[in-house]
Amino acid sequence: MKTSFSIRLFFVRVALTLALAAGVAQAQSGTSIELILDASGSMFSRLPDGQSRINVAKDVLQSFIVGLPSDPGLNVGLRIYGAQVASGTAACMDSALVLPMKGLDRAALQAQVAQTRPRGATPIAYSLEQAANDFAHDDSKKLIVLVTDGQESCGGKLGGVMDTFKKRGIDVDLRIIGIDLSDAARRSFTGVGTFENVQSGAQLASALGRATEQVVRPVQTLLPVTVRLTSGGQPLSAGATLSFQSAVGGQSTGLQNSGGTYGASLAPGVYSAQVTTAESGVQTFGGLSVVVGAANAFTFEVGKVGAVKLEVSPLPPTAGGKLKVDFSAAPTGERNWIAVAQKADPDSAYLDYQFVKTPSGSLELNVPDEQIEYEVRYYLASPDGSTRVVGRSAPFTPRRVATSLDAPASAVGGGQIQVKWTGANNERDYVTIVPKGAAEGTYTSYFYTRAANPGTLDIPITPGDYELRYSSDNSARTVASRPITVQASRYALEAPQTAGAGSEITVKWTGPNNPGDYVTVVKKGAPVGTYTQYFYTRDGNPGKLKTPPEGGEYEVRYSTEGASPNPTLASVPIILTASAYTYSLEAPATALAGSRITVRWTGPNNPGDYVTIVKKGDPVGTYTQYFYTRDGNPGTLQTPLAVGDYELRYSTEGVSPNPTLFSRPLVLTGASYRLEAPTSGQHGQPVQIKWTGPNNPGDYITIVKKGAPVGSYTTYIYTRDGNSGSLQLPDEPGDYELRYSSEQASPNPTLFSLPFTVK
Repeated sequence: MKTSFSIRLFFVRVALTLALAAGVAQAQSGTSIELILDASGSMFSRLPDGQSRINVAKDVLQSFIVGLPSDPGLNVGLRIYGAQVASGTAACMDSALVLPMKGLDRAALQAQVAQTRPRGATPIAYSLEQAANDFAHDDSKKLIVLVTDGQESCGGKLGGVMDTFKKRGIDVDLRIIGIDLSDAARRSFTGVGTFENVQSGAQLASALGRATEQVVRPVQTLLPVTVRLTSGGQPLSAGATLSFQSAVGGQSTGLQNSGGTYGASLAPGVYSAQVTTAESGVQTFGGLSVVVGAANAFTFEVGKVGAVKLEVSPLPPTAGGKLKVDFSAAPTGERNWIAVAQKADPDSAYLDYQFVKTPSGSLELNVPDEQIEYEVRYYLASPDGSTRVVGRSAPFTPRRVATSLDAPASAVGGGQIQVKWTGANNERDYVTIVPKGAAEGTYTSYFYTRAANPGTLDIPITPGDYELRYSSDNSARTVASRPITVQASRYALEAPQTAGAGSEITVKWTGPNNPGDYVTVVKKGAPVGTYTQYFYTRDGNPGKLKTPPEGGEYEVRYSTEGASPNPTLASVPIILTASAYTYSLEAPATALAGSRITVRWTGPNNPGDYVTIVKKGDPVGTYTQYFYTRDGNPGTLQTPLAVGDYELRYSTEGVSPNPTLFSRPLVLTGASYRLEAPTSGQHGQPVQIKWTGPNNPGDYITIVKKGAPVGSYTTYIYTRDGNSGSLQLPDEPGDYELRYSSEQASPNPTLFSLPFTVK
């Protein structure tokens, strides 16, 4: 399934309440919070204030994480979707619990957030259904916070997701924060959790606080921060100015020099530092986490570093496409990286990236679908976690390729059309058909441009005014569109007004014969989408239908697989009269459990008719061992091993659940089981065993360790091979059991056992 509605990275502010005078208050029953991080492709887009959504999301979320208090009752987990699979069916099941709700691991949470790269779909419903399995059954307060800039893109039904939690007995508070959502996207969350919409990073931070204030409070304590400077590895104790700037905005804070150590008190969060020296001028160090319970001591190397050479191609790159980067003269390191960033963004902000370890090489980066100025940056990572930019490419502005669509001006509902296109043909570009005026990012039937030109689109069944659109999973923007009118088809059915139940009828149909069109017969008033026996219209006109075996009022329906639930496009009534067939079964009234019995039957011998044995009173449609009537009369049945009251049933696969057309009782009695053998034997040698039992197919005798689980076996002999039998003893001495068992049930039951010692 594809992913045009992108719900973006999502994040949450979580921190437990501090006692005003006594430190952190312990939650009485604990708090479990799951963060669900949406990493779908269009996270590279910008907010109305110009900031990249992914950078705002990472900054805000990481700032919240580092401020979490060290409380044993706080459990924070992280689920990420859309980060692994770019497109296709698998993208709609791309949701993983990367950190379970077991305590608080700030470093792991930060690392997962920092390394997340937007890539794929937005399976919100699927992710929430999976999240129901992430919570423990306990009395902790449970919270999910979801932040999204779009809506469900995989066809999931949000309205029913909370039922999954209820079925597991999980009481959870779901909070949804939308980032600059369209009206249509906002409406999609109606009745699902508590919803709020924001349009900037500052509004997002405030909304996160409101979403979590019932279970957590922000830590307000200022923490001491110290910085030492070096130049060429030697201490630089004077002659520099230094300030810290919060990643989520606000005033910068200057650090005071005291004997070569710069210091200040800062709130928990993520920061960048600006250092000015006479030798190197102004330098920016990013990725600085001020964390509760940490030393918060940093060392910055401010000496000059030779600039890394970065060359990009092609120039200009295609918006939404790929960019090749050649780099050289780079310092070696395990965690350095190269990234594309908006030219105007601070050094701490970047978009797509790749880690590099070598002094030179080449790599590819994704180009945002925006016609604004970008550059490629080389980030040098320091041991304390700080980073600085030590190389920049020449700035560049992506260009958009001329795009067009060529298709019929009208089409019949439910049919197919061919669409020719011209455009960038980027990795996740697609063509779709939507109602005229649908919100940006909407899609129904689609094909990826890399799959075909022209490509095939399924036309909606409902007539009206529509648009063909060229779009991309990497942004919600419509690149090109053209109008198309969907015309109604004519549907009709001709069938008998009455017929015998279980008989075959002929049905003539009128319709477009679209792929997936079919004719079926169902109970009068059955829900839309119901079907029993059917034939596809593509298989001929007229077609043949087998009617259900029970009499009553029914409908013959023309339907299609082109929509879900399959719509009823035409229907005619039909009355089915009671079957003229006689059903009966002849078999013993009693039999040994696990034995074979012969059953003679009377019935129509329709395709799918069968005889089975089930527990007395089992639901209609239940079956165990069975034989098809087509395979002969009489037939043979293997009876279950458990004694008790049973039924033999004549049934058919023609209806779901398979109906009981005739039944007769059968009582299964217990067989007598016994083993006769010596009490001990020499290891590795054979022992002779006599047995008493029904000698049913699959009955066997084995030797196992004393107390071994039911169904265990080592060496064995089948009872069918003779009485007595020779059984090879194990090589290891010890206490064992001889067991009479059977393959007729799983695990194979122990029907009789005898203690045995292997010497």
